Amino acid sequence: MSERRFLGFVFIESLILITLGLCVLILPKLTSLTFGVMLSSAFIAYGLYKIIFAFVNRNYALNILWRVFLGAFVLTLGILLLLVPKISLLWLIALIGVYFLLESISLTAFISHIENMFNFMSCKYFGAIVLFTVGLAIVVGLPIMSFWLVAMLSGIALLIKGMSKLTLYLTNKNN
Repeated sequence: MSERRFLGFVFIESLILITLGLCVLILPKLTSLTFGVMLSSAFIAYGLYKIIFAFVNRNYALNILWRVFLGAFVLTLGILLLLVPKISLLWLIALIGVYFLLESISLTAFISHIENMFNFMSCKYFGAIVLFTVGLAIVVGLPIMSFWLVAMLSGIALLIKGMSKLTLYLTNKNN
């Protein structure tokens, strides 16, 4: 796969993440139920994209099994949020926090793998730090966090990760 095609996928992922992050932050202001539906829809869509992205971009992925695992984890989390409301809310919140911690580790490994290929990788490190901070805040603040706050933090994390991917695409598209 060429670098141009890879950057095209990075651009698509950035648009998906920015859209999902904005939807989670802006749209569900009515009730906490809509937060759950919007957050689960965002996780389902992103999980599916992550799985597809892992197979299409095998050349740039450090470990395809790790990427598929994270995609399946996010997809399963979204389905659980949507279909099984009887699961304890604390378990779901903990899984969301664990996902952001795992994603920050994955992003850091990915950055170190492609660091020499592309310019302006510091924006990706910023995204990894934000994901780690959000995951840690969710896990550490678990007993006192509401689902609304977790949804807001998730929206912010998705938005910042999308913006960092967009920055990576824009700085490298003409190379």
